[in-house]
Amino acid sequence: MAQKVEAQGGKGGNQWDDGSEHDAVIKIQNGQTEEAPLRGIKGRSIAADPFVISHPEEHLVSVEGWYNPEGLLQGLKFKSNKKTSDLIGYDDGTHFTLQVQDKKIVGFHGFAGDYVHSLGAYFSPLTSSTTLTPAKKLPALGSQGHDGVSAVKFEYVNGSQVVIGHERGKPTLLGFEEFELDYPNEYITAVDGTVDKIYGSDSAVITMLRFTTNKRTSNPFGLEAGAAFQLKEEGHKIVGFHGKANELLHQIGAHLLLDTSPQAQY
Repeated sequence: MAQKVEAQGGKGGNQWDDGSEHDAVIKIQNGQTEEAPLRGIKGRSIAADPFVISHPEEHLVSVEGWYNPEGLLQGLKFKSNKKTSDLIGYDDGTHFTLQVQDKKIVGFHGFAGDYVHSLGAYFSPLTSSTTLTPAKKLPALGSQGHDGVSAVKFEYVNGSQVVIGHERGKPTLLGFEEFELDYPNEYITAVDGTVDKIYGSDSAVITMLRFTTNKRTSNPFGLEAGAAFQLKEEGHKIVGFHGKANELLHQIGAHLLLDTSPQAQY
């Protein structure tokens, strides 16, 4: 059941309630969700670009607002887990924030007449915003050997938490070379590599890895030698890795999710 947070501001005009039977808020326009009736008189609102939320990866986490002594809202600012809207109106008067830890906003309520007098919100647990679609799994490519790429290590983001992956393989004295992504605006779309037999080994190992994002391509890690392979599926992004390693990297595969970001091109 959604948690209802009391409306902040005055109680003039008529009470309204959009309810809580929603998965998420996806667009804010003139201070309210575009899909619901605009509260107050739209012509008296201060023009602002719509604040679009890329559901299900993005969700509304808080609303910051101000109201005057007469109980009229003066300004609103919306914040998602990825960005913050421009100020709609003015940051004058009594300040308030609608926010509940580890929950997202799924609906609004309040009082309005010719103007918006107050604003409250419904909050649901963040877990309800998580897509139930499992990540696709691409098979690991490469095979066991005794030389090649010595080790890999990946860093992930889980909600607001950074998760440091384990070292896969055995690092050399040279340590790791880094390829850092501009999260959340950048993500991996493909991994290219080569696999080859190394002198003194009975089978092939991964000799090179190169990562492509929606914005750029990394320098190659290792030496490009042997048969080429690629981990990629059109319209998807890579969200995890799996494989096989002992003292060297023998195989690498990827977990994929559908790319629903606005900049995705199919």
